[in-house]
Amino acid sequence: MKHVWKYDMWKDIEIGDVYNSLMDWYFAQDLKSMGDMTISEMCCLAVAEETPVGLYIFIEGDQIRYVGKTHGRSFQERMLSHLDNRTPIPGSPHLAQFVQSLVKRLDVTADDAVKRVLKMKIVWMPIPDLGMGSTFQKSLIAAIERRLLWHRCLDPDYNSPRVKRNDYFTMKGSKYTLSENDEIGSYESLVAG
Repeated sequence: MKHVWKYDMWKDIEIGDVYNSLMDWYFAQDLKSMGDMTISEMCCLAVAEETPVGLYIFIEGDQIRYVGKTHGRSFQERMLSHLDNRTPIPGSPHLAQFVQSLVKRLDVTADDAVKRVLKMKIVWMPIPDLGMGSTFQKSLIAAIERRLLWHRCLDPDYNSPRVKRNDYFTMKGSKYTLSENDEIGSYESLVAG
């Protein structure tokens, strides 16, 4: 479970310090690339009976390339969808957004984009429901994703620039302002809001 950065390890880190904390942890792990991971490593949370949902980060060297979330599918299911090299069909769901971003921005084929993704390393950040149920857990996952995407946090290269530049986000009609001093895993405002 080297690629699993557990909630208790990072929940209290201030948003402005997340990148450095993540990199310190990441380089100490000696992680395999996604393509070199075994099935057992991909399914490690199911075997450990831990929550298999939350956030994931694709890293290449010391560069954060992409941050995503999963709450309806397990991490291992979601990772496989990032290896889909098919061209999206307009109007139908397509979950290989990262691959499509690489295709568009690097002017490469989908096959080449998938090969590049397979060489990247992934970090999983499982998000527990903290005894508050799956609806709360889904909101917490979404809030932490927006914090990680922020340009003053991880600022991943291949996520939407629009989302990364906003100093706030809205969820269910409530507006949340981002601050570098907030803890990345804080949830009190989600319960109050």
